[in-house]
Amino acid sequence: MNKKMNNKGFSLVELIIVIAIMAILIGVLAPMLYKYVEKSRESTDITNLDTCVNVVQAYYADQGIPSGGITITGAHDSNFVASPNDALTDANADKSAVKGAWTITATIAADGTITYTDDGNGKYYKVDGNKFVPK
Repeated sequence: MNKKMNNKGFSLVELIIVIAIMAILIGVLAPMLYKYVEKSRESTDITNLDTCVNVVQAYYADQGIPSGGITITGAHDSNFVASPNDALTDANADKSAVKGAWTITATIAADGTITYTDDGNGKYYKVDGNKFVPK
């Protein structure tokens, strides 16, 4: 009589091989995923800074511009939500992305032109005339 062996399941060696392959794939793909996360943070920071620009422009469109112009400077190291009362003193970029203090200066000329400058400490952005662009 022949006994029939029932081979159900996987051997230990097969399982170890599958785990090793998965570890290699994770090791290769993880840096790529991190790159996309960084790009997402950069995009969010640029959008937040553009929102700040729009808030300042809307505030001065609503409140009027002083005849001699005005300069507003804000130094920041935390999240911002621009508020009309504080102009750029609540200026807002994600602290985890900025990783340190930074300064934005909004100069409003008597003719209504708003120019933005920064101190160059932003990790993901730089000021280009009157808009924020990725570094």
